[in-house]
Amino acid sequence: MSAPSPTLPASTSAFGQARVVAATQLKLMWRERRLLWLALTLLLLAGASVATGAARLAQQTLERQAVAEQEAGLWDSQGTIDPHAAAHEGRAIPAPVRPLAALDPGITDFVGTSVFIEGHAQNPARHRPIEAGTALSRFDGFSAAWALQVVAPLLIILAGFASLSGDVARETLRQELGSGASAYVLIGGRLIALVTASLLLILALLLVSLPAMAGRNFGMADIMALAAMVVAYALYLLVFCAITIGGSARFSSARTSLVVLLGFWVLATLLVPRVAPALAESLHPTPSVPSFRAAVTEDAENGADGHDPADKRLDALRAEMLARYQVRDVDDLPVNFRGVALEFAEANSSQTYNRHFERVYATYQQQESTQRAFAAISPTIALQAASRALARTDFPAHLAFLRGVEDYRYRLIQALNLEVKQHKAANGGKHLADIATITRSVVYSPQPPQWADIASAQSVNLAILLGWVLLALGLVFTSARHLGGTS
Repeated sequence: MSAPSPTLPASTSAFGQARVVAATQLKLMWRERRLLWLALTLLLLAGASVATGAARLAQQTLERQAVAEQEAGLWDSQGTIDPHAAAHEGRAIPAPVRPLAALDPGITDFVGTSVFIEGHAQNPARHRPIEAGTALSRFDGFSAAWALQVVAPLLIILAGFASLSGDVARETLRQELGSGASAYVLIGGRLIALVTASLLLILALLLVSLPAMAGRNFGMADIMALAAMVVAYALYLLVFCAITIGGSARFSSARTSLVVLLGFWVLATLLVPRVAPALAESLHPTPSVPSFRAAVTEDAENGADGHDPADKRLDALRAEMLARYQVRDVDDLPVNFRGVALEFAEANSSQTYNRHFERVYATYQQQESTQRAFAAISPTIALQAASRALARTDFPAHLAFLRGVEDYRYRLIQALNLEVKQHKAANGGKHLADIATITRSVVYSPQPPQWADIASAQSVNLAILLGWVLLALGLVFTSARHLGGTS
């Protein structure tokens, strides 16, 4: 793609000349109706995706609020029963809805929407949206984030691959150099034009997205996260703008420039983001559900070292209690030994589950580190991680929910066990209590991740993006030198 040679007065500063070149290139992009229609189509699809996603999130918010109220009502309506029976009755805790999931759904369709809590067990999240086919309502995975990560770089390449390569562009380049402009001004002006068009695309996407997300429980943290997402995507598109202009300046043939740039686009946005997770999983495999459950059961019954079975630990606890209170039978203890045993069993099973889950989470972290290594050849890897983290639709956000639920589950079950421990029923019967009364003080209060913690965790990915920006701008600089020496 080439524009008519602009007039560059010698008296004009280098920056002023670059602005003239940029304005000329922007006019040419505006005249290229095919690119304009592609950009408009992209905006319409992304806007529709955000609108349907925001509507679905609003519906999910209402549904999960209703589920939470219903579960709380069912829990309190158990009345006066054996507290340990209530522990096995359990209740469901719905996952929070992330407002920015309308922009970047991340892994939200692949993780559960609620966790069922009960005594002696930690359950994984259940009811994954992908199993119900709801992802089809989101254009089969299409999202505003995907549009900016994959489609926008393609539009940038199509808009700029021939700006400095090809016979027509080279002839225009010679005319521009003859008017007194330097190669740095000419390549810089084209880069400014492409970057301006990319920023306009981001701005337009925000304009079509914000009305759909307005009023969706947006807080200050969400606004700050959205602003950070804009910065991250701007850096990402700057990388492709610079690589496109640098590549166009490097090759005299527009066809060669297009082939090389499209090859990089396929590698960076399509191939590597698919290969990296698969390779990370093969290098650091996660256990299957049956093997995980079997390992937890074995550990809980026989101890971590295999030489400390649960019944022996319970016998040791009984002997300790009898010695402490100087009695010969558990019926003579001032506390209900059944409650003591239940407390011990819950602490034992919780420690076991926590130990095994932390191993799984450590494996996930190893997989994430392996995937991050691929960011050396794909800036998309770093951007995807940062975008999902800022939208709170990544696994760490889901893990924070799971840990919050487990903290609540443990406190709730142990409150029930404490009630059993502190009361001894007559004639060896079971103590009965009003469940709503004894658990009223045990409240589930999820703690959303702090903005500072998210920013700190994503500092590496943002540094990788900045590194790509410097690398791409270095390509532009060296290409300008090459351009000035050959034209």
